Amino acid sequence: MTHATLNSSLLIARLQHRQGDLHEARLSCQEAMVVAKNQKNNSDWIEAARLFFQCCHELETLDEVKSLMDQVLLFHRNTQNLNEQGLAENLIGAWLLASNKVQESEMYINSAISKASQTHDLDTLARALFTLALAKAFNPETYGQCLQQLEKLDIILTELDSAEIKLSTAQLRGFIYTQTKNFDRALELLWDSYEKAKTHGFILLISSILAQMARIHRDQGHTEQHRIYAELALRGISQERAPRIYRLLSSLCPEGFEKSGPQYDFLIDEASRIVREKQKGAIDFKNQHILYDLAILFIKKAGQRYSKEDLVEMIWHQSYDPELHDNLIYVSIKRLRTLLEPDLESPRYILRDRKGYYFNPQSHVQFKNAEEMTT
Repeated sequence: MTHATLNSSLLIARLQHRQGDLHEARLSCQEAMVVAKNQKNNSDWIEAARLFFQCCHELETLDEVKSLMDQVLLFHRNTQNLNEQGLAENLIGAWLLASNKVQESEMYINSAISKASQTHDLDTLARALFTLALAKAFNPETYGQCLQQLEKLDIILTELDSAEIKLSTAQLRGFIYTQTKNFDRALELLWDSYEKAKTHGFILLISSILAQMARIHRDQGHTEQHRIYAELALRGISQERAPRIYRLLSSLCPEGFEKSGPQYDFLIDEASRIVREKQKGAIDFKNQHILYDLAILFIKKAGQRYSKEDLVEMIWHQSYDPELHDNLIYVSIKRLRTLLEPDLESPRYILRDRKGYYFNPQSHVQFKNAEEMTT
């Protein structure tokens, strides 16, 4: 079965994770866990914890998961609910596998499979079977066992509408085909997965699939196709956005290959008050000191939300008065976006949600000295 939820933060986290906005998704997961605890909704709490773990895994910050996993282990020991035990065991198994504790991982995953089968929880069963298959993909001697687990998973997926698991399954099968030199079959499967990933908007999966295609062409000695697919794979991703996948993709690039264009969104020299955006070039703040201070405040604390009260206090050094400051803030933000944003109709740097204004944490910012700025 699938797990229904009224937790809006969890729904938002799922969408952010799908779109590759991992920093934002991680924050939404933390909010979702608080909401779920307040609602005493254990299933939502574990689901939010699972998404938080996935974000941290991709961001290579697994150390941030340790205290949360201690809570999951405690919850697993205390709950008598088979469904909740299965959910917890699946998460624990995935965490142990990411920590290279394969044998311990398989113990928890097999238990999760057993409990999910008893409770007819198809979502947990599918995820656990995929994790078990993934564990078998680490060793060439167990590639056959990996494919056997994926065949079992295929049966579950005929009854489960989960594009994410279906695409991950196809990608893992494509990896095994690649490793066993079955290149034509791998490419056919990966092309189909690529089209579906685009349809469903799985940004990180798109880059991973393109990277696998680059690897196949590299192994076949197709130099130009290797370069093209490597460039496409890296085009929609950055080291800050998804460091684990970026590192894996970079290792597949042809020797001497570099991403075209600047490797930053903003290049900043505070001493000379120079700000350069990768598309717009140098931004002339002229004597607009307030706008410059506002830009630096946002950029230095990417992801930090600033309320109207915060902005008035930190930029204008006054006490907030709605009648005096609301329009001032609105106009200032609009002018700042005009300076910074390449596309005012679709701003990607200065954003806003219910907690306030903030700078997109996925943006890549470099702080340089004046000499480097002029090169």
